[in-house]
Parts: sequence; structure tokens; C-alpha cells
Amino acid sequence: MRKIATLGPAGTFCEIAAKKYNNEKDFDGSITFYQSISKAFKAIGEQCKLGIVPIENTLDGYVQPTLELLSKTKLNIIDEVVVPIQFSFVGNSKNINDVKRLYVQFKTQGQCCDFLEQFGDDVKIITTESNAESFISAKYGKFNEAAIVPHHMLKTEFKLPYEIENVTDSKENQTRFIVVSEKFLYYYPDKDYKTSLIIIQAEDKPGSLSSILNEFACRNINLMSILSHPNKETLGKYHFFIDIEGNYFSDKNVKEAIDNISISNKVRILGVYENAMKNSI
Repeated sequence: MRKIATLGPAGTFCEIAAKKYNNEKDFDGSITFYQSISKAFKAIGEQCKLGIVPIENTLDGYVQPTLELLSKTKLNIIDEVVVPIQFSFVGNSKNINDVKRLYVQFKTQGQCCDFLEQFGDDVKIITTESNAESFISAKYGKFNEAAIVPHHMLKTEFKLPYEIENVTDSKENQTRFIVVSEKFLYYYPDKDYKTSLIIIQAEDKPGSLSSILNEFACRNINLMSILSHPNKETLGKYHFFIDIEGNYFSDKNVKEAIDNISISNKVRILGVYENAMKNSI
């Protein structure tokens, strides 16, 4: 069962992330594609040993379906993969002004806002589930149809009459993918680690979030990110997804901070894994 579950179809950034993980970690797992992030999650531990799914983008922020699934399952983050992201425009016409239908993946839209602003109400923007779906829709589309697709797809045999090489809002755009498994991995003392956790407040009262953050601040623990996410049960109630520098299992200060927070809140460690940005330097 040496398989990796990820969002399909083939040709997307998810496949690139899975291949990068295979190469860098010598995992050599076969990649299995699923129609949604939810189906990829369900396959982990059953049809596949690991899953690789997007969690955060430089321009468009966090991937909400991934956060929702992390909060509901008992799966663990064991690693992360960072992939540079650039998008291109392709069209079945010789002029961008002829475009009437434009296919764009739901997360891609937030990374190409500046480019999309030029289109008026006469252009219908069709939201797709994957960049490959946008690619295929344009490939077999009519004369006045187009798509925003990953830049690497331009290197395939498929060509359309009109192309714009880069339509991304930033040249520094990246997506962070998490590697998810049923079990934790071993840790190496010479690596920099990060710990991801979800905190569910026992009660909503003034200063409760401040007291949580102070547990990290007073120990000089670097808080890398914090995100509030609705708990889907009560309006105004949130879960907090937090990433910090350090290893919960081996760093005394990190463990002490999280254990103190656990006294008054429900806490689950989502994962302890190598910091891809630091360990790549």
C-alpha cells in the first residue's frame, strides 16, 4: 500500500507536490488521484499510505476544506512540501477581447485577481474543481473559450492560439502542501521542526485568546501563524489553528506551553514535522 492520495486529475500542482515529496524523501510511492480533497483524506490508511493536499497559498491564504478535514479526522501531518505557483492564460481565439467564457479553478481565482479584473460582465467565469479541469475545458472548448492554467501545462503538446505566459498576482507565489498519515514519523535532532495544533476554547470569555498566546510569548516560542475557523455548530464560536516553531515531543518549552493551554481548552496536536522553508536554506 505504498500509495499517495492527492487531488486529481493528473497534471495539477498536487501531482508536482507528490512527485517532489517522492524525490526528496525517497518514498517512491505511486500517486493515486481523487476528485476532491475529502475523498483523498478518506483514502489515507485504507487505499493509500499517505495523502498530500494543499493547505496554504501565499496570495489566497488557507484552504478551508483541508482545515475542516483536519479538525474532524485523527490523521497527522508528518511533513510539508512547498511548491512555486505560476499561472498562464490560454484561449481558443487570436485575441483576448474575443473571450466569452473563462474557466478558472476556485483557488486559482484568488491568485489571479488583478488579471481577472479586466474582464467585463459579458465574460462568464466558470469555477472549476481543479486546474486540470480548466485545462481540459479550454482544450475541447469553443472558439471564444479560455482558461487560466498552471504555467507548466504550456510545456505539453497541447497548444491554443492565444497564450499569456504569466497572469499570477505575484512572482513569489507559493503553495504549501501537507503530507498526512495515520502515524507520526521519527524525528532527527539536526532538523528544524514546527508543531501544528488545533485549539477549541472551553468557553468564550474576555482574555481567553490572549492567555493562550501568552503561553507561547512568555517562553519565546515563535508563533508562525494563527487562524480562526468557525466550529460549524454555534455562530461566533471558533477553532484556532496554530503553527509554532519547535518540536512538541522533544522541546520542553513547547510541551509545557501546550500542556498548560490544555488545562482550560481542548487541544489536539495535528502534527510535528520538518519546517520545509528553514530546512531548505
